[in-house]
Amino acid sequence: MGRRSERGQVDPTVQAARINRRGTLITAMATVIAALIGGLFAAYKVGNDQGVADAPPRTVTVTTTAPGHGSPPASTGAAQASAVSSQVRLEAGTGVDIDVPDPRAVDTAGPNGPIDLFFDGQSVRVTRSAMYYYSGGEDAASTGCPKVVANDRPAPGGGVSLSAGSQFCMRTSEGKISWVGCNDVKPAGDHTGYLVLNFRLFTTA
Repeated sequence: MGRRSERGQVDPTVQAARINRRGTLITAMATVIAALIGGLFAAYKVGNDQGVADAPPRTVTVTTTAPGHGSPPASTGAAQASAVSSQVRLEAGTGVDIDVPDPRAVDTAGPNGPIDLFFDGQSVRVTRSAMYYYSGGEDAASTGCPKVVANDRPAPGGGVSLSAGSQFCMRTSEGKISWVGCNDVKPAGDHTGYLVLNFRLFTTA
């Protein structure tokens, strides 16, 4: 009986050593696990940062609308001019409607109906005698022509002989305002003459 008691008893020193070894093992395992978690987190952060660095920069396009878009421009007292002046050649006995997009000379008996300008071989006549004296030049015509037309003092009716460099303002058959300049002319009473006119059409603002 005494021997069994001796075998059943555990030496306190041995028991303490076993506990110490278990604690050391648990601590080591916890350290390894913490190191693995830390490594995984560091690798994830580096990969995420690299992905952000490699991603192309975002481009944001901002579209703005000009003030007053969709509504008519405010009146400035001038006229809205066509982009460039047009040119037409009139042979004797022909006229032209300058209100149309592509003005062309046509045979006619005078400035009747839609025909705005007519050349008889010697002089030019304007629809409804709505010709106005003007000498301000083409560049200033968008302001100058509306002013002289507003004064309502047209040149005397009938044909007007032009020379290269002559200019005038007029009101078309549709009521628009135009600047007209003589580019070249060859008057002739035998229907061999011609007239080359530059013109710019305006619509009042």
